[in-house]
Amino acid sequence: MGKIGYFLVMNPSSRSGKAKNTCERILSEFRNRELKFDYRMTKGPDEATTYSREAIKNGWDVIVAVGGDGTICEVISGFFKDSKQINNAKLGVLHIGTSPDFNRCHHIPVKLDKAIEVLLNNKTKLIDVGKITYMKSKIEKAISYFGSNVNIGMGPLIANRANSRHRKYLGDFLGTFCASLGSLVNFKGLYLKVKIDGTKTNFNCLLNLTVGKDPYLASGMRVFNEIASDDGRFYILSIEKRNLPSILLNIHKLYMGNFLEYKGANINYGKDVEIDCDLSCIPVEFDGDARGYLPAKVEVINRVLEVIVE
Repeated sequence: MGKIGYFLVMNPSSRSGKAKNTCERILSEFRNRELKFDYRMTKGPDEATTYSREAIKNGWDVIVAVGGDGTICEVISGFFKDSKQINNAKLGVLHIGTSPDFNRCHHIPVKLDKAIEVLLNNKTKLIDVGKITYMKSKIEKAISYFGSNVNIGMGPLIANRANSRHRKYLGDFLGTFCASLGSLVNFKGLYLKVKIDGTKTNFNCLLNLTVGKDPYLASGMRVFNEIASDDGRFYILSIEKRNLPSILLNIHKLYMGNFLEYKGANINYGKDVEIDCDLSCIPVEFDGDARGYLPAKVEVINRVLEVIVE
């Protein structure tokens, strides 16, 4: 058997550009170990998906996402076409971004030396992947795949605020927390029309709707739920907007404790979720980046991706 071939899809702009030196360190480590590898550096949106898909078609054994959760998401999208995996490549992760929610979920180390050792040990598990169909613009429909969560409501606002300036100056946890507070002040709440496995469930005055596999979101908030990474289901978490004093008094439950202790929170489970709104241009965020608009359809693909874990 020949050497395992690793293709690294690297995002040097992670951590507000601080990841560039880490990328060089990783390449040096791979060269010193005389590994079989190649790499591409991304410069803009969706390039990670393109590089991932090309590498898979070219027969690389392991596609390594080197970046944050957004890079991981784009790399995962490169694995699939028409809900089927293009080839039998494995996903590896070297997290050099801000919030390592995907890594927390699947117990993949964040510390670089340990993460490289785990990657080279080649121990894997099969996980579910989410498929989302959404509007890229008012007239253009798009399909992407994701590993963690979809958010509608405050999620996209928090992501935009945190990614644009808060995390750069305040760090991951505090930056996201401040972005959350800033988003709360003027957010009026959404009325969403939702179908979960074909059953209509309308939500009034929501702060946020999360459809996810990953119990972690927004830099470590924990959603306690009853699903596993390979059971073919999503959790669907809805958080109602209440009066501002009530939200501020309970924000520790939303951010650092159990979401379900907050009176406006409710959780459902399903494998097929359709989401729409009477308002136009309602943004959709998944795996840390706002990428499009409603209406959206979110589907789970069961045990379809082999990911390298500890």
